[in-house]
Amino acid sequence: MIEFLKLALPSAGAGGWEHLHISAYEAACDGLVALGSAVGVDGGASPVSEPKLPVVFPRWDDIATVVVSLAGQAGLLEYRAFVSARDQTKATVVLRPNIRAANGSGPAYLASEAFPAFLSLGMVLDGRWTDIAETILWRDFPDAWGIDFTEDHRFIAACNEALTSVPDDVAADIKRLATVSDEDINEWLELAERHAPTPKTREDALKSLYFWARFGLDRLFHKRWRLSDGWLSVDESKRALIIQHDPVAIHMRGEFMSHYMPESPFLAE
Repeated sequence: MIEFLKLALPSAGAGGWEHLHISAYEAACDGLVALGSAVGVDGGASPVSEPKLPVVFPRWDDIATVVVSLAGQAGLLEYRAFVSARDQTKATVVLRPNIRAANGSGPAYLASEAFPAFLSLGMVLDGRWTDIAETILWRDFPDAWGIDFTEDHRFIAACNEALTSVPDDVAADIKRLATVSDEDINEWLELAERHAPTPKTREDALKSLYFWARFGLDRLFHKRWRLSDGWLSVDESKRALIIQHDPVAIHMRGEFMSHYMPESPFLAE
């Protein structure tokens, strides 16, 4: 995993790596730090003089997601639509898939330099996706496959479990992040009056505050919830990698909040 992250990340001076403010690269830099091979620096990561594997490893599912998203961002992984043999003659302008559809996942092309990482993760076997790859690939949300994981029984069951097992500290965080008070609105309008180039209304304030409420809740789900394990303890969350724009976490936030706080429908948008 470490060698692949180093290979696929954009290089910077002094042997370091840049994230270019792209979420897949940011997560990969964080992965190198979590695996003891780098330290985080402004704009990316820098190698350490004596790399050492951590005593406590980051979560396997997060590292796997980082590898998948990095491979896609670097052009080493390309998803292919499900097509019939008759239609395949039309796909001559792209490289044909070398990973066959299997276990709920569709066909894809994976560059040779990325294969060792995917094999090591157990996501590919005999040129097919394995069963453990499916929910990891959900987090990269391949448009070409047309999958709606929100209708999958595992996603629905995970939402039901999340609703019935909210830890007290998570519940407190949700309430804090989801609450938009009159004081918040007035403070926003006062700041806008001083700094905005044009007059702003209460509707403008609500639109902005609602956006940041959803953003904060997304961050909470990125850190404290996983499809396979539900709500993570504080200690377990320390092993989690923040993967921005994770569609599974974001869709779960929306579905969860539609039931948890139905009186605030903007939180489910």
